[in-house]
Amino acid sequence: MFTTQDASTRDNSSRADETAETMTVWILVTALSVGGAERTIVDLANGVDRDRFEVVIWTIFDTNPLAERIDDGITVRTLGVRAIHGDDPYEITGAVNPLMYVLAPLQFVFLVWRAKPDILHAFLLYDNLIARVAGLLASGTTVVTGERGFHNSMGRLFRTLDRATVSLSDLIVSNSKAGADYYADQGVARNDLRVIPNGRDLAAYRDASGDGIRAEFGIPPGAPVVGTVGRLVERKGHFDFLRAWPAIRETDPDAHLLIVGYGPERDTLERLAADLGVADSVHFAGARDDVPELLNSMDVFVFPSHWEGLPGALQEAMAAGLPIVATRVTGTVELISDGETGLLVPPEEPNALTSAMARLLTDRTLARSLGDRAQTEAFEMYTLDRMVDEFEGLYDELAT
Repeated sequence: MFTTQDASTRDNSSRADETAETMTVWILVTALSVGGAERTIVDLANGVDRDRFEVVIWTIFDTNPLAERIDDGITVRTLGVRAIHGDDPYEITGAVNPLMYVLAPLQFVFLVWRAKPDILHAFLLYDNLIARVAGLLASGTTVVTGERGFHNSMGRLFRTLDRATVSLSDLIVSNSKAGADYYADQGVARNDLRVIPNGRDLAAYRDASGDGIRAEFGIPPGAPVVGTVGRLVERKGHFDFLRAWPAIRETDPDAHLLIVGYGPERDTLERLAADLGVADSVHFAGARDDVPELLNSMDVFVFPSHWEGLPGALQEAMAAGLPIVATRVTGTVELISDGETGLLVPPEEPNALTSAMARLLTDRTLARSLGDRAQTEAFEMYTLDRMVDEFEGLYDELAT
């Protein structure tokens, strides 16, 4: 039998004298890899009131780069499943031992049964399934599962398993209205659904300087920079973005394109840029920790995704005050109002992206107006404090 390992050296020994009213919240996630849901988990765990909530984060796999961002005093544990990685170091492609897909969930179910935390909270599809089964055996544990856009891409097996077990969730929390609507269409009662949008620590995106970024990539001062942030996977729309770019370069030969993020499609995208004859103006920044500075080096932000949950990268661009071009897809349309806080175009249509980009690059008055309104809305609606407050209120509600 395998044993539980600690994913960090942090412990909760200093909390032994806390009162019995402290609520124990276990959060289950496949891995603390670099992604939007994982960042939300880290921010939530760091942000909740520790006098009221004792948070333990459980991961299935042993690769957890974001564990370094967890504050002291928050417990992070892993079931220790050894991960297989592809070319993308942030993407887990499988388990070294496939038997662990069965053994690790069984161990976690046993741990939940033994400890009986007050709340078991999962965010992603595989984790939802495990949490629901664990809740069957842990009387007194409230099971909260999540919806973060994955209903757009579920295969037949996971869709069947999700539908078969969804009734085992005591509550489903979606980060978008579209996700809640999906489960309502599956027969989940509306009072068993909540929408809590992602929150971010937005001040850094408003206050950063991008001057050093332009120098790093050899972009002349004053040259227009159009950019995006996101994993380099097909559904994020980078291929459409690149196909839209040659027409921009024809009208503005000084313009540069900055692509921030890492993923399995990077080599293919670099070849496409070369084939299109624009490689000298396209800069692949890779995975970065200085996203606020990168955003503040841009003049226009483009988000060409084919589908989304509620995209954190778009919230960050709003906080930076950037004029935005985005595709009209679920999740994105909950953040951007066409003509008010950005421009929306149909997905997978490079010509529409070209027209919208050209409009914002030439009409700087419109660009400033859209960026200002987007920034105001971000700080009104999508702060980290607001998100943490809503989750704390939800946990309190479930305890009564």
